[in-house]
Amino acid sequence: MFRQTFAILALAGLATPALAQETRASAAAKFQKEFAASDTNSDGVLTRAEVQARIGQMKTGKGKLDPVHAKRMADLWFGSADKNKDGKVSQSEAQALLAATFAKYDANGDGKIGGEERAAAAKGGR
Repeated sequence: MFRQTFAILALAGLATPALAQETRASAAAKFQKEFAASDTNSDGVLTRAEVQARIGQMKTGKGKLDPVHAKRMADLWFGSADKNKDGKVSQSEAQALLAATFAKYDANGDGKIGGEERAAAAKGGR
């Protein structure tokens, strides 16, 4: 579950340091930039290949993900985001997944994901 959540947060640009505090507004702003950067052909939707390429470019604590893990994370994210199963993820589908993920980790409902909430997520507690 944590890998899937990390993929969701990473693609949304929210896999930030543990002490950083994320708000709904900052998450939405990062989302817009990340979606545009991931949509390499600028058609307004993400394909599985675009998602996999983007996740493969992201840096982790140990460098970049190897292609096998990047594909796995992309498949997890894509499977969760593509609600109508048309093989594409629209901005509204991706935003809905981001909103649901944000709400899940915003344990106290204050519209922010703080250090303790992020630490609980990393431990698999949420």
